[in-house]
Amino acid sequence: MKKYLLSMLILIMFLTPAVFNPMFAQPVRPASNDSLLSVCKLKYNEGSYRESLALYSSVPSEKLSSEESFYLGLSCNNLRDLYKASQYFRKAVELAPGHNGYKIQLARTLSQMGRINEAVQNYNAVIERDSNNVTALSDLGMIYFEMREYQKAVILYKKLVLMNDDDFLSSYYLGSSMLLSADPGNAETALKHLEHSIAVNQEYLPAITLLAASKFNLQKYYEANALYGMAIKLQPKNAEFIFKSGKCLERLKFFAESSLLYNKAAALDSNQADYYDHLGFVYFNMGKYDSAAAAYRKAVSIDDNPVYFTNLGFTYAKMDSVERSVESFEKAVSHMQADKISTVYNQIGALHYSRKNYKDAASAYEKALIYYPENIDAQFYLGMIQEKMMDWKKAREAYRKVIRLAEGDSTQQERIDYSKKKIAELKKK
Repeated sequence: MKKYLLSMLILIMFLTPAVFNPMFAQPVRPASNDSLLSVCKLKYNEGSYRESLALYSSVPSEKLSSEESFYLGLSCNNLRDLYKASQYFRKAVELAPGHNGYKIQLARTLSQMGRINEAVQNYNAVIERDSNNVTALSDLGMIYFEMREYQKAVILYKKLVLMNDDDFLSSYYLGSSMLLSADPGNAETALKHLEHSIAVNQEYLPAITLLAASKFNLQKYYEANALYGMAIKLQPKNAEFIFKSGKCLERLKFFAESSLLYNKAAALDSNQADYYDHLGFVYFNMGKYDSAAAAYRKAVSIDDNPVYFTNLGFTYAKMDSVERSVESFEKAVSHMQADKISTVYNQIGALHYSRKNYKDAASAYEKALIYYPENIDAQFYLGMIQEKMMDWKKAREAYRKVIRLAEGDSTQQERIDYSKKKIAELKKK
């Protein structure tokens, strides 16, 4: 009889598991979902994101656990289905509101979707619970950096740097944020953070190039060139790094060495007019005017920047090619803003004056005065030219205008005295 009752009890337990088996009585997903989740994780880790999602195609969303929702969200995220990913992450956060990892991933996805305010709220919620959460601090710092709220970024990156002295990325963004902030007192400290970033990781180009540019702007050309040298070692065919190293040498007046780098940069990227303009400049300073003219011609063939035409005009003037020089200056004028034109006509006037072409020089200076009536240089030389051409009346009037224009300007006292003297002399003629 006992044996019979025992057999019946075992049979009833198998037939009604929810009542008699405590394992089946728990209010969670069926045990089969644990194995399904394991396969989902495996597919995700293999990069088979579509297969990972397909495993749950028949599972209602309300039956998903927080962990399942999280991994499905990750798969959607990697397939760039950000909206669906955000829905899964929201569900994961709803089911496990105290899980920082889920909230951080939701914040990241919201940020990618452009929903910045929501992302910031989620990151701040994590930081309120865990003030030393490196991921939340770093991600939020990046958002503030991209929003150009540099002071807020500085606060976060300062904390990260204090937490980990080897965090070269935070050192870089701290230095960069300080440089871009409105506080000029941050500049020196900013450079120290950039230097530290490079000391930790000598292959991190953003820190190297930003520090190099900062040193260049501070006129510390030797230091800037050393940094660009580091960048070139990392990317030997980067034309821009080679060009900027050339600029450092140019500023140090190592023109021959600079020309080699400019030629190398131009060989790597022949579409940059600026490379040829600087090459022309160093050739000009080396007295190689034919080479300078060739470089400037290449520059203007790429970009009709009036500065390039002006430089070409100066080069032709050195080569005693007056006609081509004037032609280049005229082209500069045709591409120049009105407030800059007067200066170019001054150069044309000076070129003709030096060749004793007084009529053409007068014409150029008169044009300069049309564009800028307060051009003292043009007015002064126009007076000298009229005197050379023996037009005493026009010369006296030009010198009177010089005095009126220069009145109150202590730097022009010599011209004022000269003009008064000439007016007195010319009255006798």
